[in-house]
Amino acid sequence: MVLNLAKSSLVKSIGGVGAIAAVLIGMSYLPMASGPAPELTLNHPSVSPWQQGTDLGWQAAVAAQTAQTQADWQRVSDLWGQAIAALETVPATDASYAQAQAKAEEYRGNRAIAGDRLAKASPTGSVPTAASDLQTALAAAEPAFTFSPGPNAGTLGRSADGLATVELVSDRATLVLPRSPQGKTLTMAQVVYANQFVALAAPEANSQPWLLESLHNVQRNKPLTIPSEAPVTLSAGAESLTITVMTEP
Repeated sequence: MVLNLAKSSLVKSIGGVGAIAAVLIGMSYLPMASGPAPELTLNHPSVSPWQQGTDLGWQAAVAAQTAQTQADWQRVSDLWGQAIAALETVPATDASYAQAQAKAEEYRGNRAIAGDRLAKASPTGSVPTAASDLQTALAAAEPAFTFSPGPNAGTLGRSADGLATVELVSDRATLVLPRSPQGKTLTMAQVVYANQFVALAAPEANSQPWLLESLHNVQRNKPLTIPSEAPVTLSAGAESLTITVMTEP
């Protein structure tokens, strides 16, 4: 597979997702197919307004990572709006009321940023600048990796927060995400790194739906969901999740 890198558009409008260390919850409503994802229905009988709001907020954060066009940013803005609407329905008698109000206020700020990005975006998005060096692309991305010489004549990159490591050798690139010793889970920041890595190392793949489902399964200790045509290999161990993309020099 010829490496054809595209700059990842991880955005700063999601309130510092790259620094979030909270354990992922409620990923059942993440988009599972290409194209517009089905939205949550408010007042779903089996899901609390608090859960609906935080799930929708998670969807908005993930969508913002790759948003470029006006349509992309409109969807991000709409998701933040739906999340706010759900949180505003949490009754005052609910134990999560105060937390829901604070989260809704945070989401309003995120929606405002998405609206600003929407106003500045083009209808079709900008054509990404091709890069021939995955190391350069990851070093320039946000969140960024810092690289140094590694084993096996390769290069080793580390994220500033210690939540991700990248090893680059002549024919492959490998991302390693340590799993929490307590719950064997991944953080939202690590999901951001996973999406960023795949978007840069295998940009021709429409990978997000099955990648998110695989990460969801890691949270639930279920088998990984990987299409046979997927250009990457995922391996979930007791202490880490490994994502490998075969490349050509």
